[in-house]
Amino acid sequence: MKKPLLISMIAFLTCAPIMAQANQNGGAAQDRGSETRQMSGKRTRLSGTVGAEGKTLTADKDRRIWVVSNPEVLSGIDGRHVKVKALLDAALSQIRIVSVSAFAEERVGVKFGDAAFRR
Repeated sequence: MKKPLLISMIAFLTCAPIMAQANQNGGAAQDRGSETRQMSGKRTRLSGTVGAEGKTLTADKDRRIWVVSNPEVLSGIDGRHVKVKALLDAALSQIRIVSVSAFAEERVGVKFGDAAFRR
């Protein structure tokens, strides 16, 4: 009874490190190429300009270009200045947008509150 138990224990201990190493290598390669890669858990606020077809966002603060992982959120607002809440992946320069709000466009024209019109 003890002999089969001893043999199975030795077999397990010799195979366990090999299986663990194979699992580590396979899992790391899968995570790097995966679309569901973990983004930062905290939402970050950015303001910037939307690129062509909503695929990029150029940040105002540091002029960094972020690739948008969900461009359908920004469809229809190409070239506009927006504020977004997003999850960041700084290693890949990629963001996943959670919410978007566009800045109000400034009206160009006469401003009656200017010093020229005061009396």
